[in-house]
Amino acid sequence: MQAAAVAPAPHFGNVLVSHDSFLAHSEPAIAENPANHRNLVAGSKFFTDPSTYQFKIGTYYSRDGGHSWHASGLLPGFEAYSVTSDISVAFSKTGVAYVCVLAAGGNRSGIFVSHSDDGGKTWSNPATVFLDTTGATFSDKPWMAVDQTTTASAGAIYVAWNLDGGSDHDAGSPDAVTPRAQRLGSVKPGIVLARSTDGGKTFTPPTLVQDFGQGGAIGAIPAVGTQGQVYVAYVTFDASTGAVDHIEVVRSADHGQTFMYSLVHTVHGIPNHLGTSTFRSLSLPTFAVSSKDGSMVVAWADEGSRDADILASTSRDGGTTWSPSTRVNHDRLNNGKDQFQPALAVAPNGIYTCAWFDRRHDPNNRLIDEEIAQSSDGGITWGHNFRVTAKSWDPSIDAPLPEGKPSNTFIGDYQALAVDNTTVHPLWNDTQNGHAQEIETAVLPETRLR
Repeated sequence: MQAAAVAPAPHFGNVLVSHDSFLAHSEPAIAENPANHRNLVAGSKFFTDPSTYQFKIGTYYSRDGGHSWHASGLLPGFEAYSVTSDISVAFSKTGVAYVCVLAAGGNRSGIFVSHSDDGGKTWSNPATVFLDTTGATFSDKPWMAVDQTTTASAGAIYVAWNLDGGSDHDAGSPDAVTPRAQRLGSVKPGIVLARSTDGGKTFTPPTLVQDFGQGGAIGAIPAVGTQGQVYVAYVTFDASTGAVDHIEVVRSADHGQTFMYSLVHTVHGIPNHLGTSTFRSLSLPTFAVSSKDGSMVVAWADEGSRDADILASTSRDGGTTWSPSTRVNHDRLNNGKDQFQPALAVAPNGIYTCAWFDRRHDPNNRLIDEEIAQSSDGGITWGHNFRVTAKSWDPSIDAPLPEGKPSNTFIGDYQALAVDNTTVHPLWNDTQNGHAQEIETAVLPETRLR
């Protein structure tokens, strides 16, 4: 697929996912049931008080391929925690749904996984992946992958996250990462990985993936290869400045016990606040591995030019070597319009899809749209960019305030995407309704995105 100019946007109907009494929603996650493609499960932050940044985590489900959605409410079992955050969603090959979140309160901080046997309508009480009751560490930004192969490791659940500093960490803030955290017993601070082989009932102790050392890392995303290999992508940053500087991918042939490292690319991280905006953002990675041929793509927001663009790099040899970066968005280079918060997914047929936030349609580079593109050559080139949102939306409308002041607002740090061979399901938050952040999706026939 050859890179192309921006195409006229077809009419994509936007579907409201969140329709409840909560005052704002953001940081969505989504997964499609491989045993029933009409069943999708999603989750997000559910804000009770945006002005004081008070929220919990809740979920939604669809039984008609994403055309309508039902709310399952807040995740059960977290009543004793003041914070639940950073949901990720995944399915087993047999159709069991899993959600992973962080939870914190007082000196307690940990990672938890719940499961659903009815397509996301109801959820089990959470199983503990890791829990620190001393306040020595803070567990942040977890992400989950489930082995959907037919190998001996099928069904294994992998959870990767940041094990950061404790008492001075503000939950959910990438600026507050403290790399040189106190060691908790035998667990060294850094990016860590835990595994379950019994359907999420129990998990191994965390294995260190990346020692923070003199820097730091964040945004770990695990993925599973065609033969059950485990990969984790993340960004590193300079501890003194907080600037994101590289993307790395580690790979494991022994189910996450040992890792080999590869440097993907230098990253020119976007600023904490993009120009003309008060919402925070970060060059977090998005990562996908093809079940068809084992190729893999990592993408991120990069400000190596005058504005933020979405860049991608691909590997065809199991992550040993990576291609030079490719620009995913095809608006004019250095036009002063920002693209950020990408989400990647790959279908069983090997087609990669990337969705992201885009400000090219606003002359003032302030209002936001959801944009999407596809690659049929393993992420080497990207096709037409399609505008998904029905209209541009204003990120300043009733935005949550992480610090209680309007100079730092919140629209979330990432968005979400699920795909199969015929349909693409982007998931994002916006204020198209004119008064609050809600979760939206669109049901996009793959044939209309070529």
